[in-house]
Amino acid sequence: MSWWQLDNLLKEQAELEWYYRAQAPVACPNDGEPLRPGPGNEPAWWFCIFDGWRYPDDYDPVLHSGM
Repeated sequence: MSWWQLDNLLKEQAELEWYYRAQAPVACPNDGEPLRPGPGNEPAWWFCIFDGWRYPDDYDPVLHSGM
């Protein structure tokens, strides 16, 4: 492996990290239950019916992005 290949791998990893941190979650990080949309007046947030976890209020990209 050359230094250019290593450099390319590191740049690709940085791009993937940015991509995955920018994605909204589709399941609760606590129990894996799919998130449900908020009530009609508040469609901007998603919640878990079991433990009340809410996106984006309880979301931490460093902790919950899977990286």
